[in-house]
Amino acid sequence: MGGVCAYVFDIEECMSTDIVEQVNDKAQSGPVQGSVGAVDRMQGNWKMLAVIAGLVVVVIGGIYFYRQQKQTQNVEANAALSRVRTFFEQGEFQKALTADKVPPMGGEPVKGLLAISDEYSGTEAGATAALMAGNSLSNLGKYSEAAEQFERAKGGDAIVTQVGALTGLGACKEAEKDYAGAAALYEQAAERGSKSGLEDRCWLYAGLSYEKAGNKEKAGQIFRTIVKRYEMSELAPAAKSGLARLGMAID
Repeated sequence: MGGVCAYVFDIEECMSTDIVEQVNDKAQSGPVQGSVGAVDRMQGNWKMLAVIAGLVVVVIGGIYFYRQQKQTQNVEANAALSRVRTFFEQGEFQKALTADKVPPMGGEPVKGLLAISDEYSGTEAGATAALMAGNSLSNLGKYSEAAEQFERAKGGDAIVTQVGALTGLGACKEAEKDYAGAAALYEQAAERGSKSGLEDRCWLYAGLSYEKAGNKEKAGQIFRTIVKRYEMSELAPAAKSGLARLGMAID
């Protein structure tokens, strides 16, 4: 707060050479209590504004430091992800999650997805690790643990990460046979990723889940949307099949 105090001191110095001397001169020639009170209030206001200005500078500096720190952490998290990504891509999900018995790479210990997700929470790479961890846990049938990771991934900045997290949460609901809940999450994913190239798949998942939930009207509505809006999509035939199962026409 040293900078703030210095700022207040400078303002008082300026005021003492102008306003305060003028008031003192007037005080010698007659009563000027109202003017003195006004100057006191002005001095108080200037002090308050100076303190606020100083606090703003401190806050801005804190934000800059926070962003720089997050950028550094994000770089570290990406490096950690690069060491464990191969296991995930090869379907070695348990090894990807914990990196148990994985030897160091490049002189650096290998961290599992769970550790990266936890240690670098709040960074984009941390959100990616959480998404990958959620997928790994889902493939191992650990849906409640997977849901925790998907919730964490949902806080990522990238639209693709958010869509993946919502889709993962929908899959967890579907595994619990909560088809209506799953459909709602798939719809959120489709709306969130409206220009991501993933929306047709999310809509199809939503339609299929509504069909399983017994909501034929909603399922049919979504299947029709897919057929009309995404007629060139490879998923359009699946939507047409859905309409056929429900005994509904495309139009």
